[in-house]
Amino acid sequence: MKTPVDSPKKILAVSNLSEKASKSDDQICIYVIDKRLDKNIKVHTKSLGKFAEKIVRDAAPDKRPLEMSLFLLETGEISILNEKHLSKKGPTDVLAFPIDDPNSETDSTIYLMGDVCICPEVATEQAKEKDLKFEDEMILLLTHGILHLLGYDHDEEAAEKEMKEMEKILIDRHAEESRGSDA
Repeated sequence: MKTPVDSPKKILAVSNLSEKASKSDDQICIYVIDKRLDKNIKVHTKSLGKFAEKIVRDAAPDKRPLEMSLFLLETGEISILNEKHLSKKGPTDVLAFPIDDPNSETDSTIYLMGDVCICPEVATEQAKEKDLKFEDEMILLLTHGILHLLGYDHDEEAAEKEMKEMEKILIDRHAEESRGSDA
């Protein structure tokens, strides 16, 4: 699922951040894009962006400047991605699409983490099933997606345990100060 180095997406992402950051910058650039046409479910995009930055600062390698995007998608759009990339039918809660490998050297001065896609409608249902607040489910999904961008996975039991432990550490460390409204 990696985007090839010479893809138009990577070139566009590099050019966007290059305008903002110098080579010596410690900048983290996180774009939060709500692509949903139906916004009946209120999502605090600024809070999510701030939370993502805290997680990235804490968990990402010391490659700076870096860039990632968070997309909020409707069930139809995430269903298409889920089937195309994971061969699974129907909507899912979160998908992650890494671009640069966090552990490899790159010629680029900018570390492109990749994209996290979250479906708030699925998150709403999961929050109800788990008896959680919607915001807490969104924070969990965002943390999960970022960890995937950083190379964590849950295909094997030991890897799943490690990923869940890291999710808990990061959420415990940063969630309380990130809850709230877009101010």
